[in-house]
Amino acid sequence: ATVNGEPLSLEEFDNEFRLMTIHYSAVSGGDMRTIKRRLFEQVVDRRILLQAARKADIRLTEAEAQSAPRQALPGQGQDPRPLLKGLGVSEDAWRRKILQERLARKVVDLSVNSQVDLSDQEVEDYYWSHLRDQWRPATLRARHLVTRKKSEMDQALRELARGEDFAKVASAHSEGMERDKGGDWGDLDLDRILPAYQKALSRLKPGGIAGPLKDNFGYHLFQLVDRQPVRMTPFPEAREGIRDSLRKEEEDLRFDQWMAELKRRATVRVNRDMALTVGLDPDRDP
Repeated sequence: ATVNGEPLSLEEFDNEFRLMTIHYSAVSGGDMRTIKRRLFEQVVDRRILLQAARKADIRLTEAEAQSAPRQALPGQGQDPRPLLKGLGVSEDAWRRKILQERLARKVVDLSVNSQVDLSDQEVEDYYWSHLRDQWRPATLRARHLVTRKKSEMDQALRELARGEDFAKVASAHSEGMERDKGGDWGDLDLDRILPAYQKALSRLKPGGIAGPLKDNFGYHLFQLVDRQPVRMTPFPEAREGIRDSLRKEEEDLRFDQWMAELKRRATVRVNRDMALTVGLDPDRDP
């Protein structure tokens, strides 16, 4: 195949397909024809972006080139060589792909994303015209201590009676998922809290303790940390989230338009061998 006259070999596509399994372990399943066709489209798109980078004289800095392979690994500091050997892909081919992807992102950032500029007024106008989206449900924050054995709960109660801190006691005795955080389950919407737990906590003021309460999960103690009613998020608190959301929306729109124009002007030719490999109809697809 060729992209604007630049060759794209079967070997390159095969490497791309093998490398895809690093991040998509289920690649062997599903509709293989569809998977290969979509991968081919992605490889062609990346090639078009790389050509756009060359035309605009956009390159990776030395620091960007050095950091890209490290950031691409599934585990920080992982040695890619055993994994690549198992896939039958050379380290050079892997690095080349990683650097191409990083350069493709850079050309998009500089050619599209950097052109998006939202004014403070646009962000504030959005807030006031979408006020219904700013309502936040009532929330409750508490610490939770749960044990399966009554004897363990009794020990926790004795320590609390001596004035020990609830978080410390929960860290020592609780068998709940929040144990490492001193039993703190964070701010939860009320509809995510079991009615029996809500009832126990409803009688408390911040710092108060309720329980023990027994159910199928064990024995429970609760300490109320904070309670927030239904409220409207004030603009200063909502501003950055709105800005990020609007920026992402505008970046996506501009990228789609920009990329569509690049693809419209591109000439992609697919020979019969490549067409059969990637799941295209060699007699019908371009």
